[in-house]
Amino acid sequence: MEMEKYIGEGLMAFVPVYLDMRGNSTILYTSSSGEIEVYKSTRTFLNRLGKYFLLDLKGSNKYYGELLGSNNGVPIPFNKDNIFIPIKVRKPISKNDGSLGYVNIKYIEKVGEEDGQGIVYLKFNIKIKSLNTMKTIEKHIKQGYIVEKFYEEKHGTTYETDDFYSQSDKPATKGDIALLRQEILSIRETLH
Repeated sequence: MEMEKYIGEGLMAFVPVYLDMRGNSTILYTSSSGEIEVYKSTRTFLNRLGKYFLLDLKGSNKYYGELLGSNNGVPIPFNKDNIFIPIKVRKPISKNDGSLGYVNIKYIEKVGEEDGQGIVYLKFNIKIKSLNTMKTIEKHIKQGYIVEKFYEEKHGTTYETDDFYSQSDKPATKGDIALLRQEILSIRETLH
């Protein structure tokens, strides 16, 4: 697969599809080339993307899942510009069929809902329908931004993007508490 090409073209999302005469395949959405068909399963594409970025997907899921207090729907930070959230896009027909697609949070413009199903609107007028509700997708997006902050802190690229005072009147979420816990542990390590 041409992974470097797909990343260079701005990989916005990839979702599983069934294609005639090809079977279980993946549709990529890129900012440069639009829609690209890849005749591999989404799981295979995800694994190859992990290898391209030298990322242990299981280790990443365990690490960020523990920080978020969640086992399901854990965002995947391939690097600071490629943090993908999972969304359910289809019902699998057989045991090995995947139901999850993955969306890069930096390309999400908004989330909507039609007939109880969530819709993710990406830049360049791309719309991805989901079996998840809008509320679930919004939760995954929020977790994606929390993982982005953890990733930046872990890799030394932390910078403040939110105005603290404009956010100070909102209730703390589990993710906020997990981020605070991580910062306290980091400070504690430097003191020992």
